[in-house]
Amino acid sequence: MAQSRKSSSTKKTTSSGRSSSSGKSSNGTDKVLWSTVIFAVGILIAAFAFIEGESAWLAIHNLILGLFGIASVLVPVVLIYASVMIATDKTCSTVAGKVIQGLVLVLLFCAVIEIFFSDPIEEGVTLGKIVTDLYENGKEFKGGGLFSIVIGVPLAKLFGKVGAAVIIVLLTFVFIMLLANKTIVDVFRFFRNMVREANSARAEYVETEDFVSPPGIAKTKKNKKAAAKAKNDKAAASEKVHNSDVPVEIAEKNRSKFNIDIPFFTEKKNTDNDKNAVEPTASIEEANSPAPIAEKPKTQTDIEAEKIAKQIEKQEAEKLAIREAAKAKSTSEKDGGSDLSAIIKKAATKAAEDSKNPTPPPKSPSLFKKSDKKTSTLASNEITGDEDLELEAMTAQDIQNEIVENVPAPVEYVFPPLDLLNVAHNEVNAEDAAAEMQQNADTLVETLKSFGVMTRIVDIHRGPTVTRYELQPNAGVKISKITGLADDIALNLAAESVRIEAPIPGKAAVGIEVPNRVKDTVSFREIIDSDEFRNAKSKLTFVVGKNIDGQIILGDIAKLPHIIIAGTTGSGKSVCTNGIIMSILYNATPDEVRLVLIDPKIVEFKIYDGIPHLLIPVVTDSRKAAGALAWAVQEMLKRYKLFADNSVRDIGDYNEKAAVTDGIDPLPRIVIIIDELADLMMAAASEVEDSICRLAQMARAAGMHLVIATQRPTVDVITGLIKANIPSRIALKVSSGVDSRAILDRVGAEKLLGYGDLLYAPNGAPKPVRVQNCFTTSKEIAATVDFIKNGAGNVSYDDTIIREIENAIPAPKGEKNSSDNDKNYAEGSDEDLIERAIECSVDAGQISVSYLQRKLKLGYARAARIVDELEEMGVVGPYEGAKPRQVLMTREMLLQRKLNGGSGLGIGIADTEDAEPISDDT
Repeated sequence: MAQSRKSSSTKKTTSSGRSSSSGKSSNGTDKVLWSTVIFAVGILIAAFAFIEGESAWLAIHNLILGLFGIASVLVPVVLIYASVMIATDKTCSTVAGKVIQGLVLVLLFCAVIEIFFSDPIEEGVTLGKIVTDLYENGKEFKGGGLFSIVIGVPLAKLFGKVGAAVIIVLLTFVFIMLLANKTIVDVFRFFRNMVREANSARAEYVETEDFVSPPGIAKTKKNKKAAAKAKNDKAAASEKVHNSDVPVEIAEKNRSKFNIDIPFFTEKKNTDNDKNAVEPTASIEEANSPAPIAEKPKTQTDIEAEKIAKQIEKQEAEKLAIREAAKAKSTSEKDGGSDLSAIIKKAATKAAEDSKNPTPPPKSPSLFKKSDKKTSTLASNEITGDEDLELEAMTAQDIQNEIVENVPAPVEYVFPPLDLLNVAHNEVNAEDAAAEMQQNADTLVETLKSFGVMTRIVDIHRGPTVTRYELQPNAGVKISKITGLADDIALNLAAESVRIEAPIPGKAAVGIEVPNRVKDTVSFREIIDSDEFRNAKSKLTFVVGKNIDGQIILGDIAKLPHIIIAGTTGSGKSVCTNGIIMSILYNATPDEVRLVLIDPKIVEFKIYDGIPHLLIPVVTDSRKAAGALAWAVQEMLKRYKLFADNSVRDIGDYNEKAAVTDGIDPLPRIVIIIDELADLMMAAASEVEDSICRLAQMARAAGMHLVIATQRPTVDVITGLIKANIPSRIALKVSSGVDSRAILDRVGAEKLLGYGDLLYAPNGAPKPVRVQNCFTTSKEIAATVDFIKNGAGNVSYDDTIIREIENAIPAPKGEKNSSDNDKNYAEGSDEDLIERAIECSVDAGQISVSYLQRKLKLGYARAARIVDELEEMGVVGPYEGAKPRQVLMTREMLLQRKLNGGSGLGIGIADTEDAEPISDDT
């Protein structure tokens, strides 16, 4: 019976244990579930509160703001904190209690915001009005929202604002303590610990100060007690370390675990080492200096000794500085030193000069005056008497030799200074410019509105000459409606022309470019002196100007690789080409870039004759220009053969190989600039077009580039083949949209203002960019060229190139073979025939009529007439009967004549038909 009772009791105990364990597990599961759910709800409410959203999300967003107001920011924080407390709660409190506490705390926050930050509710306002106002203010993120009516509004009505504020603060504190499971004792304990930590930190600081107090200052009683206490603590620690109960081997082994690099020594041994190592030598320090972490712990005696040594060293340094200052003062008084104000004035003047010239010429750092050394009062100079003696011993010859040694060797090419260029002075009143832009913007919007086009201004960019107003049309407005109103917009703005860019690349806007009333000048020096130009890596970088945004626009001929410049007379075409030449002169040496200038107008490029960058003199004859282009084609082919022999692809690879290989000279890049293509096309259209097309197709890799300018951009000048092979264009103002299409394949250039206003379309650009070209005066060009000529000296040109160009000159356009007295007769230009006759006579050393007939395929009458003209010019001697005439012109005179333009000299053309009887013996 007893056994059955015992077994039944055992079963009851087991079942009760199982029920309690299952209850604990279910309680833990509930906590995990509720904490996760409340955390997710807090994150969701935060998203609803901070993100406005659309549709149903927007409705929930407004609902949360209307219910909680500003407290909606704190609702997610409270819920997330409640979820964390539920998950980590170790007490027997239930999950529902934490949730209720969190909700009450949210209501209290709403009440706090309503009481402290909202205006008091007026008397006589109905409850419905109060509820509506609270909800609407909450949606606007004002007040505590609708839930503030639960606690905040009743408290404010019953106790007023001050009483309600006190009560709500206490209630909030109570519920925060409940939610955090803290008591008043915990709060006081927290503050007590803070005070203790502060006192202990202060005591440690005071103790440290007492231990390292300067010598000579008597310690107080308190300080002595602190020092004694520190000594006792140190002794106790030493006793613990040197405990006799612990074997030495175990102590050594345990110590090595914590500090491997520091050996275990006794106190007595450390003291002896300190006494023996008071003044170690420099060699011992260098050989035995341990790492910072492996140094032996310093005793209090060491710390005080180091402190005393530092103070003594400081006092000695101060005394030494005083003696040096007194010595310097006496020396300056003795030598009649300069006044402080004069020194400051001199330094300020030098600083001003340096600011004007940011790169002064380098000076020799080893040459100083004796007075400068002696009057120096800076301790950092460390000038000894030996140095003064060395300077005194230097003779004038030694100084001269040192100067000669420090002067660098003269370079072959000296870049011209920026002082030769003028600085533009633009005075634009900001207030006037702002008023002008405001007036034009309003007029633009109203004008388009009057035509039924609704737009708004989104941005304005003011450039040197034009301002671009960026308009964004309303949905459904066609761009063609805006572009078709260009003339009407110009009429309402009273502008000379208006250009519309629709759309602006990269922007959802239409640009309307209106001329400025006050235009700025972009100077060449302004662009050359910029960081963009200085940092350009290519030697073929040239300045273009400034765009509408005021940014500096540069071009690279190597990337273009050829370009056509077109514009009417007075549009700035010659200024643009001069800017390209000047950019090369300021950026590249003759060894890097060579020029071939072709100027049929004679007046534009003739000033550059004699600079070292030129391969040949400036070509002014149209047919010689065709010969120069033919020579360029042959030079290109020679370079390609040279590349093939050296297994390289282009001029860059070839020059890199030449830099590291002996026997290979680097090749310069060649830029051929033609000022007027129309005249060349009239003289030899077929030859010029063939040469230009071949160069444009193949010359890029050979380092040869074309810059072609013309004032007649018609299809017979800029043919289809030329356009197809030259992708880059610069269009200045042209007379019609047809000419604009011939250059840019689109209209727009006819809307430009002239005077350097251009459209720059480099290779690969989707649309041309409007740029104000930089202005270069004739005086600036002349000053720069004179500087280069003076530095280069006498420049000699390659006779081989000149001879090849002469041989490549095409036949005259009107030359044809005909019969006159059974003789060949040429109806070409007499001037051209005279030049060829001079060259034949110089080569032969003598001349006769029959010789000219055979060489030039002329009739007797024309050959005799040419001989008479050569006699009048002084080229050949007088008639000597049957003997040939003597040639008076030497080959040097012939080359000089070619350099000076040849046919450019005045020549009298004789019309006489008489001829002396000349022997045909020759």
